[in-house]
Amino acid sequence: MQPRILKSALYNFHIIGLMLTLKFILSAQKNNILASFAIIISVFIIFVLYKMAVHFCETEFNGIIKYGQAFSYIFLLYFFGSIVSSIVIFIYTSFIDTNFLGMTLEQVLKMYDDMKIPLDDKMSKILDTIYKPTTYSFVNVFFSMIIAAFWGLILAAFVKKEKSIFEK
Repeated sequence: MQPRILKSALYNFHIIGLMLTLKFILSAQKNNILASFAIIISVFIIFVLYKMAVHFCETEFNGIIKYGQAFSYIFLLYFFGSIVSSIVIFIYTSFIDTNFLGMTLEQVLKMYDDMKIPLDDKMSKILDTIYKPTTYSFVNVFFSMIIAAFWGLILAAFVKKEKSIFEK
């Protein structure tokens, strides 16, 4: 990985981190109207990732960027932003709304029950562990890495710009 990709991602990740944090806070509310704004923010995050990658291409690579470089930049932006979001999630679930994860677990258990999926003790213990603030925050980072790779793969295809064969 080129140092300027990492440096630029570390310089700009806070924008994505703030947006991911806002998305979580809005979706965690019991108000459906506020939670619906989280969907709008999700779409806006994709747009901002694209625009940031294009700007990075133009400023750092003079408009010529390879697919792998664009992917790395987008992935790192989202990954570092998800770390910020996970820290906020940890603080929120540990100190602000300590019942949030418990209520979420209850909804998950109800969903299993509604679908008539039996839960043994081992699975119940796993779910109890996942819905603890620390574990939940780490799981958020893990799944955010998958989302970052997904959007990185797609957006990098639109951002990449190879040197023309007619240019020197």
